[in-house]
Amino acid sequence: MFTRKLIWLQCITWIFFFLFLLLYSVQKWETVYLAVTSCGIGVGSYIICVYTNALWLMPKYWRRNRKTEFFIYSILFLLPLIFLRMALEYYLLFPYHPQQGFYKFSLAQFLFSTITISLAFFLGAILNILDDYFHLQRKQESMQLQQAAAELNLLKAQVQPHFLFNTLNNIYYLAYTKSDLAATVIARLSSIMRYFVDEAPKEKVPLSTEISFLKNYIELEQIRMLHAATLSFDHEGVDEMVRIPPMLLIPLVENIYKHGVDKSVPENEICINLKMENGKLNFNTRNTVHPVEKAGGSGVGLDNLRKRLQLLFGNDFTLTSEQDGNHYKVALIFPV
Repeated sequence: MFTRKLIWLQCITWIFFFLFLLLYSVQKWETVYLAVTSCGIGVGSYIICVYTNALWLMPKYWRRNRKTEFFIYSILFLLPLIFLRMALEYYLLFPYHPQQGFYKFSLAQFLFSTITISLAFFLGAILNILDDYFHLQRKQESMQLQQAAAELNLLKAQVQPHFLFNTLNNIYYLAYTKSDLAATVIARLSSIMRYFVDEAPKEKVPLSTEISFLKNYIELEQIRMLHAATLSFDHEGVDEMVRIPPMLLIPLVENIYKHGVDKSVPENEICINLKMENGKLNFNTRNTVHPVEKAGGSGVGLDNLRKRLQLLFGNDFTLTSEQDGNHYKVALIFPV
């Protein structure tokens, strides 16, 4: 019922409560033994009362809407406990304090025991309610995590058919033009498919795997262009053993070829830069745009990317884009 953390917290609370009573009791009794006995009887009765209500009466009767039975069994439990405490105090403490008469089954002893044990009983009910609240909160957090993981997997899965659709268009184009490069493209596609099967389902993959994936994709797109773009892909000095979530970088590169460059003209320039600074990965792209083409175009790929980044990093990421003359720039920064 209780988590390990909550159990330890309760144990510490009971220990401090016992020590607090003991500090008071040593002023009242002639010996430490009598003070410990007095505190032990009181605290022991409170512990029995709290957890009998929290672990048995509340869950079995109150929670199941059997309130009449709850009150009956509560009375049948509390009265014997009160008289058991009074009896223990009479036999173990009264012989050492006969002049007071407090522990000789007096009305004052009965009222004191009833009030304090009733308060402990009420505390047990509160403890049960708090545990139920924390259990519900943990369940909701677990459901939210499962929902986020499911959404993350869905977004990741959506990238694959979207990407494959574009790649198959490339192969169709080469086959239609009877290009000798069709076989090369199919080989590259085979490597990419292997990536989808072996790496994409993982939570994180080495950065080197993502770089190879990007290079395969770029080569496919370069082949498809009538005039291959002037390309620069700089990733020098990057620790390629760093692990990152898969398929976070490809949407930006795909966006270049889908919405940025004009595949029919020779004047195309693409610059891709990958570096690490202060524990964060910086991925920057820069490409020429033409009046007949859209400057950026967010599309499915970039929409999914932003959603994935939010699920993975919350607000601890940056994704910006801007057009500078006839160049379009995108910057992605996230922790690694």
